[in-house]
Amino acid sequence: MKQDAGQWGEPGHVHMLGVCGVGMAGVAYLLARRGWAVSGCDTHLSAWAGWLRAGGVRVDCGHDPSHLADADRVIVTPAIPASDPELCAARERGLPVFRRGDVLADLVSGARGVAVCGAHGKTTTSCFTARLLQELGAAPGWCIGGATARLGGVAGWGGGDLLVAEADESDGTLARYAPAVTILTNIDLDHLEHFDGEAALTACFVSVVAGTREGVAVCCDNVRADRAAASAAVPVLRYGVAADAALRATEVRVEAGRVSFDVWWRGVPQGRLELGVAGRHNAVNALGAAAGALLLGYEPEAVFAALPRACDELPGRRYECVADVQGIRIVTDYAHHPAELKAALAMARDERPARLVVVFQPHRYTRTRALGPEFPPAFAEADEVILLPVYAASEAPLEGGGIEDLYAWFRQAACRPAAGVAGDGDAPRIGPRLKLAHTQEEAWAYLRQTLAAGDVVVIAGAGDVIGMADLIREDLTRGWPVRRDPEGFEAALLALPGVETVPFGALARWSFYQVGGWARWRVEVTDEPGLAAVLRLCGAHGVRWRFAGAGANAWFSDLGESGCVIRFAPGAFRDIDVRGDTVVAQCGWMGPALLDGLEREGLSGLECLDSVPGTLGGWLAMNAGAHGGDIGSRVAWIRCLNPDGEIAILNPVDCGFSYRCCAGLRECVALACGLRLERATPERVAALRQAVRAKRMPVSGLRCAGSVFRNPAEVAAGRVLDAAGCKGLQIGGARVTDFHANVVATDESATASDVLAVALQMRGRAARHGGVQLTAEVSGLFL
Repeated sequence: MKQDAGQWGEPGHVHMLGVCGVGMAGVAYLLARRGWAVSGCDTHLSAWAGWLRAGGVRVDCGHDPSHLADADRVIVTPAIPASDPELCAARERGLPVFRRGDVLADLVSGARGVAVCGAHGKTTTSCFTARLLQELGAAPGWCIGGATARLGGVAGWGGGDLLVAEADESDGTLARYAPAVTILTNIDLDHLEHFDGEAALTACFVSVVAGTREGVAVCCDNVRADRAAASAAVPVLRYGVAADAALRATEVRVEAGRVSFDVWWRGVPQGRLELGVAGRHNAVNALGAAAGALLLGYEPEAVFAALPRACDELPGRRYECVADVQGIRIVTDYAHHPAELKAALAMARDERPARLVVVFQPHRYTRTRALGPEFPPAFAEADEVILLPVYAASEAPLEGGGIEDLYAWFRQAACRPAAGVAGDGDAPRIGPRLKLAHTQEEAWAYLRQTLAAGDVVVIAGAGDVIGMADLIREDLTRGWPVRRDPEGFEAALLALPGVETVPFGALARWSFYQVGGWARWRVEVTDEPGLAAVLRLCGAHGVRWRFAGAGANAWFSDLGESGCVIRFAPGAFRDIDVRGDTVVAQCGWMGPALLDGLEREGLSGLECLDSVPGTLGGWLAMNAGAHGGDIGSRVAWIRCLNPDGEIAILNPVDCGFSYRCCAGLRECVALACGLRLERATPERVAALRQAVRAKRMPVSGLRCAGSVFRNPAEVAAGRVLDAAGCKGLQIGGARVTDFHANVVATDESATASDVLAVALQMRGRAARHGGVQLTAEVSGLFL
């Protein structure tokens, strides 16, 4: 039952929790203009805080029961949890608590309201509608989840009875609207965190159609929407590109950021219109605004004449350009549903870029899980796709809804035959290059180094991915070049003696997984002075560095390493000296070769490390161990270089050895060490090594880096992962082995992102099924 709008007619004091969200800010503004005393609070004060304060709304940072003061009622956003102390205090005081959607529904129902609803396009269509009414001489109010420069804000007060509202279906409050006119853009499967399925979602739209008082405008190109509108008891105006649309666009063309089309009204041509916005879908959005105006009684000639002036700009984050420099164009778009993404990328492809790169942040675990298989086809126009972690939007992680799960859908889709390939059913589908990023900063660091003139980048998503725009703007203020290089750094690095540097050097061969991107500077050092000089140079220029060792325990991202990746050159740092029971060895020794030498010398104590790959330096950094022993228990001292390139000597206490850790080496590079061992016959040492070797996992010949996760204190990680069903788990060319649930091996088709995605699924399963939070042992995974 629709609530009487009159309850918001007699002003009082309303307090709003989450007031700086775009939807809440609009409602706050309208209530303030209606004479209400409006206060609000938010944990993060967005750009709308200043706008609200200028409009007479008191805005506080954070949530506190004291904010309620003399409030008569409270409005909350869905993001506010039931346990919020301010919300709990309001309920304890018996204050009426309303959802934001309830309030807007009442305001629209109490006016000559135009409710613009649908899965996609409602923000743009709402802005077009409000502007069109202005161009037609009306003074509408509006409340929209976005703004254009001409409108000036997400809400406006017209002073009359016309009110245009973007009516959101996500929480079901759409069903409470009783507008004069409904504009229904489309119905698509979404918001399954609220609706039980398609039938429940459709019923919500049918309800607003049933409550409409004067007329329904529906895009008949969408079958679900067309069917829902057919139940209306008021006139229905069908618009779109379909041949049977009463208001129709034909001959749609996109050129130079503008869309043009022939408009037909009830079978009669009305001329050709050109809009100052791009996108074929925006031609249809403009028709939706026109249909709404026609239902309100405006003359067709006036509507069509005013339409180009009304539809000359898009709301923020709707294909919004944030940078256009050196021939590189970077835009942001709010698209987060497959249909929206497809439309946004079609706009980008219309620009005819040399390369189209998409950075996508999925929105909500529920949406990602429900629509997973539908996402990959939406990216068909892209040349490269970078996936960011899911933006939770107050949801808890959900099995099947993580970024690793979406990535798996992409990899699965890439293996299918290409659509429309006649007579070649086994032809591989050539899709966009795909990469996983841990953070927005990592994604931008990669783009900063790889973009070239002619590229278009689309940053898509409804979450905080807009923060990437800030990273980009910061770089632009510093005069960002295409390939950022601290002044003089590369030339100085290339000139260092005893150092071999490869700019943009491939890293796959530096990892036992044999996958990964590049290092901005891949460096091999042959002697100690060269290594010290590299570290000092990095410090002086603020360049990050990472020491790689042999790659036995290393993973490198497909997005590359933005600084230096360093290792000892083959054959370097391999001096050794036996002084009684103490062995002094340089850290470039490969572990198995070192053990062979100790066996020949009859020195015992490190047999537990037989078959453990890597260098001596890597063993020290990770405190390598197995079968009840570790190298840390044998260390007398370590000679290392600190980040300043200075020599340091660590005694056993300084080393801080613990499980898979040597705290003293965290920001240092081990050069040599002293090892305390015992004398034994070579035969005895060989027998001990053989006994250990017999217990080792059968990893010989596999492309793997050993255990992915560290053992938690209470139980072996492998047992947790086995119980969670991880054996055989595969994404792309990375697969959990059948013999051990904590080992991932790769094949020749694998990418580093495949390994990361499998590791994320492993960690998620361990948390859900075993209640154990695992930490990565492989260097570089950052899990």
